[in-house]
Amino acid sequence: MKKERDFSFHYLLRGIILIGFMLLLFKLLLTNNISLLIAPKMLRFIYFTVFVLLILGVLLIIRGTMGQKHSYHCECEGEHSYPSSIRKSLFLYLLFIIPITTGFLFSSNVLGSSVAMNRTINLGASPTDAQIKNGNNKTKSNSPSDNSKINSTSNILNGQPEPLTQTEYSKLKEKMAQTKLINITDDLYVPMMNIIQENLPKMIGKTVTTKGFVYREKDFMQNQIIVARFGITCCAADASVFGMLSTGDVATLQKDNWVQVTGTIEETQYDGSTIPMIKINQISKIDIPQQPYVFDAGIKIE
Repeated sequence: MKKERDFSFHYLLRGIILIGFMLLLFKLLLTNNISLLIAPKMLRFIYFTVFVLLILGVLLIIRGTMGQKHSYHCECEGEHSYPSSIRKSLFLYLLFIIPITTGFLFSSNVLGSSVAMNRTINLGASPTDAQIKNGNNKTKSNSPSDNSKINSTSNILNGQPEPLTQTEYSKLKEKMAQTKLINITDDLYVPMMNIIQENLPKMIGKTVTTKGFVYREKDFMQNQIIVARFGITCCAADASVFGMLSTGDVATLQKDNWVQVTGTIEETQYDGSTIPMIKINQISKIDIPQQPYVFDAGIKIE
């Protein structure tokens, strides 16, 4: 008769690992660093995950401390496989323990130039516009808004803007066309960038204010930078880069410095396409915003 093995240690360790993942998510929620990883609309799934990990972890720990006498076995015909040696067990569980440990030991970082160089750079917000090339292809996109003249029309839900309706988008476009001063806000960043690109002839000569981190392509001149922002839909993994080409006295600025730029909208040619450009009148360094990312909420079809 085959001797029954005691898998209590495996149950116990797996329960501890689940509790570890739960505590890591709980730490990210407490410190609000979770906002650097996922969009606010995804938070409800994180709360649910924390609850499920806690329940499953506790159940496995209880099962692991009850001993072989009280171990449970399913009635399926196949035999469940567990690591047969200490070496295999160590390798298997380290795959889960290392991410938990590094999550507690290292702080979360804001995405910057090192990530942007491998992502799409939207300098016009339209995927059909010219592409910046630096190893991988990158497209262009912009979005301005006017705080002094334009009031935000979007609704904010859990820190993330809801999609604009077609009517709201049309009103925003009309306001931007009528005003001379445009201040690009975080909640309307992407739709305003789209409007500037789509209506560039009407935007030329207007004064625009925007903020973001300094990004440079390898072929840029010393007076050229992109004032960039990462836009996310669900999480940092799907982040794309939005920004506006800017020219001025920027040679001394280091990459990833956060700046606020005010200047005049002009048009220029880049990589065979016409894109908007800011001729800088004023630039100042700023601290990284509490929410460094913007959200591409899209347009709601009515």
